[in-house]
Parts: sequence; C-alpha cells; structure tokens
Amino acid sequence: KLQRPYYRILLFLSIFDAVCSFSLALSTWPIPRGTEGVYGAIGNTQTCTAQGFFSVFVYGTAMYQFSLSLQMLLLIVFMWTPAQFEMKIEKKLHRFNVISTLVAACIPLFFKGYNPKCGTCRPVPMPSWCGDWMGGDGATECERGDAIMSNIYVFLFWVVLSAFTLFCSGAMVAIYMSVYLSERKMAKYRFSNEDDEGGEEEYPESKRIRQSMLLYSSSFYICWIIPLVLWYAPHGVPSLYVIGDVLFSLMGFFNMVVYVHPKCVKYQQKNPGTSLLRCYVIIIFCDQIDLMRKKRSAGALDGDENNATVFTSQNTNSVFVKDESIVEFADLRQSPTEGSKPRGLHNSIT
Repeated sequence: KLQRPYYRILLFLSIFDAVCSFSLALSTWPIPRGTEGVYGAIGNTQTCTAQGFFSVFVYGTAMYQFSLSLQMLLLIVFMWTPAQFEMKIEKKLHRFNVISTLVAACIPLFFKGYNPKCGTCRPVPMPSWCGDWMGGDGATECERGDAIMSNIYVFLFWVVLSAFTLFCSGAMVAIYMSVYLSERKMAKYRFSNEDDEGGEEEYPESKRIRQSMLLYSSSFYICWIIPLVLWYAPHGVPSLYVIGDVLFSLMGFFNMVVYVHPKCVKYQQKNPGTSLLRCYVIIIFCDQIDLMRKKRSAGALDGDENNATVFTSQNTNSVFVKDESIVEFADLRQSPTEGSKPRGLHNSIT
C-alpha cells in the first residue's frame, strides 16, 4: 500500500501523531520531581525537555492533515492522478513537513525553553507566569526559557491551526460539491431517455462522501478546537486543562474509529443484531489476526503470491474511509486508457 501517495502521507501522519500523543499521555510524570502544585511529578529537567520536544510534533500532525486534504482536493476537484501528485509535489511536501517540524522542536532547546505548564511540559518559560509573554505577569523574573520565544510559539500554534482548519474544511466542502455535481450530471444523462416522471434521483456516492467528511471533520474539531477553548478560556480551572490534554491526544484514536466505521457498517448489514462495539472489536482485532494467519498459510502451502494478493484485496477493503470513499472515487473519475471501455462516473458524464 505504500506505493500510493495517500498511504505514505498517512504513515507520516500516524508517526507524528503517535509520538505526540504518547508524550502527552505521560501527563505529569516527566515533570521534575518536587515541582510545586503538580501531582505525580517524578521526572527531571531532561525528561521534561524530552516531553516538550516530542509534543511539538503536533505541528507535523497538522501539516500532514493539510497534505492529506490537499491530495484529496487535487485528485477529486482538479482531476490529478496519483502519479501527477507524486511527481510534482509529494516529495516537496514531505521535506517541508519533516524539516519544519524538527526545526520547530529544536529551537526551544537553545533557550532551555521546555518547562512545566498545566500538567505537561511545553515551550513556555519557568515559572509559567513569569516575564511579559502572553501568560506572564510582567513582574516575575524567568528562571528558564524566553518570553519572546513563548509568544512566537503561541502565535505560530494559532496561525497554523486556523489556516489548516479553514483549508481542510474548505477542501472537504469543495470535494463534496464536486462529487454531488458530477452525480447530478450523471443522473441527468441516465434519465434523459426515460419516461418515468416520478423517478426520484438518489445520490449515494455524494451522501457516502458527505458522511465520511462529517465524521472525519468531527474528529478534527473535537481534538483541536475544543481543547483550545478549554486551554485558553478565561478563568480556566485545572480540570478543564486535563480534559483538553486528553482530547488533544486522542485524535489518532478518533481517526481510527472513523476509518473503520464503513467496514463495521458492512459487517452489521451481513450480521444483523451485532452491536456496533462488537463490530469494531471483530474488525480491528479478529479480522486482522485471521487475515495474517491465512496469508501465512497460503504462502506456506504453495508460495503463490497471487492467492495472497486476491485474499488481501477481498478482506482489507478499507480501514481508511477517507481513502476508500474518496480516492477510490477519484480513480473512477480518471480518463480511460485508449481503447478501453468507458467506466465510472466520469465516463458516464462524458
């Protein structure tokens, strides 16, 4: 699957998200022992610095979310092929995303800039209320860190989040409208020679894409927008900060739930009465274990790679709803090769 640009982008997104989420999941443990007002602090300056360094990988997660939305937009709306995307901009995106994230994570190291705040270590001065940065009182002298650097990181976080949220939301709307308009044209062509006046047009593909978009957007907003409101709300309380940290580190989990959802729905349709939670357990754990066992047995019997390929294609049709719902649709919209039969929505329209 890594032969496709989508899965390569998703791999890097998952790496950055997993590292950032793990660092935040450690909560107060890396904070130096004896820090006033922090429960469970058993670390030291080095562990705090490490947690802060890897927490900045959230920028990489955001950039790869942007890259994913950009690829979908180019494939669906602008009719690019995966090969075009790979040749023209994919490598540039990877270089920019990885290098800029590492640079952003390394800069605070030169200012001793990773320090405790609200239960985790972040690029803020110490104590967090010192200096004249956005969270400072303007009177207390900072023991570690730099007030200007902290202001820059707060500003950068808001700019990146706002820009990427607007772009991803706009891209999803554009993708949905492109699919919807294409289906309308196809329906008009299909029913142009029919005499049924009562036939009601259905747009199953656009409805499926719309549902996928709403679910995907919901996970993004829950894990980004709500934590920001909780973190920066005036007169916030510590419990709200904790809730914000928990939601912020669960984006990978919510994405997995969204990606697996279509396969769970299919399983429910084939097995009426099965609860959605049971479907998730079967699809995520049992189905994958069974898949690996059958692939190993198939390879051990005759080494026939074709059998394994056929089995894989039949049993792994999509943990990744965004890819299967949208990229698969994009493949249908690509122009047919010369001499081949027209297929898919694009050819029905033309």
